[in-house]
Amino acid sequence: MLVLLKMIKKLFFPRRRQEKTPVQDSPSQKAAYTYALATFLFLGLQGILATAGSLHLIFPDLPAPLNFASGRAMHLNLSIFWPLLGTMGGVYYFLVEATDRELFSIRLARWGFWYLLGTGMATLGFLAFGKTDGREYLEAPYFLKIALLTGLLAFTFNLLATAIKNRLLVQPEVVVILSGALLAPLLYLPTIFFVTHPTVDDVLRFLVIHLWEEGSLELLATTIGAALLASLKVAGRQKVKRLLLWEAGLVLTSGFIATGHHYYWIGTPDFWKVIGSIASGLQVVPVVLLALTAWQTTANRPRNFTPNLALYFFYASVFWNVVGAGLLGFLLAIPPLNRYAHGTYFTSAHAHMALFGFFGFLVLASSYYILTRRRRLSPTHVKRIKLSLVLLNSGLALMAACLVIAGFLQTYLWRGLGMDFTQVHLLLLPYLLLRTGGGAIFAAGGFLLAWEMVSLMLKSWMALLKPGKEP
Repeated sequence: MLVLLKMIKKLFFPRRRQEKTPVQDSPSQKAAYTYALATFLFLGLQGILATAGSLHLIFPDLPAPLNFASGRAMHLNLSIFWPLLGTMGGVYYFLVEATDRELFSIRLARWGFWYLLGTGMATLGFLAFGKTDGREYLEAPYFLKIALLTGLLAFTFNLLATAIKNRLLVQPEVVVILSGALLAPLLYLPTIFFVTHPTVDDVLRFLVIHLWEEGSLELLATTIGAALLASLKVAGRQKVKRLLLWEAGLVLTSGFIATGHHYYWIGTPDFWKVIGSIASGLQVVPVVLLALTAWQTTANRPRNFTPNLALYFFYASVFWNVVGAGLLGFLLAIPPLNRYAHGTYFTSAHAHMALFGFFGFLVLASSYYILTRRRRLSPTHVKRIKLSLVLLNSGLALMAACLVIAGFLQTYLWRGLGMDFTQVHLLLLPYLLLRTGGGAIFAAGGFLLAWEMVSLMLKSWMALLKPGKEP
């Protein structure tokens, strides 16, 4: 009878086991280190490049090693390239942690990084010399697009083979990760084709700009963010799984249809104005869910809780997602306003807050956590990282504010009153100069963050090279 009662107790009242954190990362997780470190290096490079480009826009007669067109193309491609690397590294790392299984091929993950790094550097080299395809965000030469597509396929294969080998196809995290990974090469395919009809070409281009980055990569980034909250012990894994499924469903349904707000004025049927605006409004819902989760993690944590600095990156991501992607993005998707505001500095403000503000900070959160989780940080390091966060956010805020003001004036003077474009540009120079100041602050934060992460990793690697003490 006693044995039977014990069996019933175990069945209906199981003892909750406390999760034990491994002493060190697994070999598969260590393969993500290079991906994470590269995000900080390219962030520092992009900040310097973007600041120089914005200064050259104001003073075109200044001597510069790059012309504005080449610098802008490099800036746009970098803004996607380093978040892509960070996302892939985060997916590898947190997939192993969530499933407690090694990757199908650790070697493929390691060599895949160097292959993508070489592809990215070659792309930047061609863009620096003006060898572009002529299409915004898709400027890379044809053979390098094929190379990037091959790298995405190798990444997807490694994840799919890992899930099949370990029979993980029914886990929520794995389902969402595989959905994003399978969509990544599929939605990148339109860059391979070049058509002569401008409307058809724009439709294909916006499939990549809106769905590849804001669809497939956002699915992967959302999974990383949810896994990060669970790993930091600020949200339960079951709650994170439910949130992840809701986020994935909303991103896929609203995101695909909301691409229509790019189709208002390029020669497509008028029904896109209705569909695009309504679906764009639904895109705010995942943002609100993410904001509520961040608020709950802050409100419910114990008083003696010392947050990991990765959590600050996450909070910054949520804030800029709500302001840039949610609020400003929704306003720009309203057809009567979009008619006058699209293609102005309003769009640039939205892109900076949504792309880096949300996507960039989220990738930096996971990359920072990956590189510092097993390392003891000095108080000086913590202070410098906090300073870099202040510089990044304040620089982005100044840039966004100046771009919004410039966009309002540009819309009113150019599109509303019909003033000459060049005359309007000259009137906007003070705001663009302030925007360059914000870019310089942002670049300083990115460079400081990259310097700290590189020095931290070098100290760890140098410690391994030191000979041990003889007994």
